[in-house]
Amino acid sequence: MIIYEGDLLDRATSSVSLDIRLKANAKYSSTNFNEWLMERLQVRRGMDILDVGCGNGAQTIPFSRLVGEHGSVSAIDLSSESIQTLSDSFNGMGNIQAVCGDMAELGPIIAEQFKVKRYDLAHSSYALYYSKDRYQVLHAMRSALKKEGRLAIFTPNEPHGMVDFVKQFTEIPLQVEQCFVFGPDVLESYFRKHFWDVSIFLFHNVVRIPLLEDVMNFYRVTTYYDADSDKKVKNAVQTEIENNGYFEYEKNGYLIIGQQQFH
Repeated sequence: MIIYEGDLLDRATSSVSLDIRLKANAKYSSTNFNEWLMERLQVRRGMDILDVGCGNGAQTIPFSRLVGEHGSVSAIDLSSESIQTLSDSFNGMGNIQAVCGDMAELGPIIAEQFKVKRYDLAHSSYALYYSKDRYQVLHAMRSALKKEGRLAIFTPNEPHGMVDFVKQFTEIPLQVEQCFVFGPDVLESYFRKHFWDVSIFLFHNVVRIPLLEDVMNFYRVTTYYDADSDKKVKNAVQTEIENNGYFEYEKNGYLIIGQQQFH
């Protein structure tokens, strides 16, 4: 099993890098990811939600608003910077508890640190495949569900046009390549084994960026960035923009939701 570690993990979890990627996607994507996700997660007022790999709070904050004062969001991330950024964004939202920690230790963290111990929804987007203990994390999330709770995981999915484009000029880390099949190859079998009802949704998105600087700023904070190929990628992107007026690529995803078994 290939895992993220060292510099690759640092770039994946960096609060600054994450913020740049999120802003670029929000500005230039054809589909609003959070709106698409929230519609399928069906978050309601009063729900208790576990958000694993919460980053800067891209989903945590919307969850908080949706569940209201009688609901709660328990959020965890490996990056202390991300947790600090999220905490600074609370703005009086008393229904959020954010903890810095490794998702591999999720079970003990729920037991010892989170005030809320059982959840209507356990969620993770763009995070679980980074962990070497992914099955342990899945088990902890599933074990923390209420009787009719749901587990939802979102992960990148093929094709990913930016990765395919960069692949012309440099080798893509195997860890990155594997994340695109993480949903169908790893998650689906686990969900079908442990949940009585499984739903899969495919997210289709096109990113269209008109400015060379914005493309390169995004690329330089990805987990597949290669400094040695920077100039080649930059020249190729510039050619695309000169010919088409923009640089465009697909950025797709895979969402799987499992409904807890009745006991």
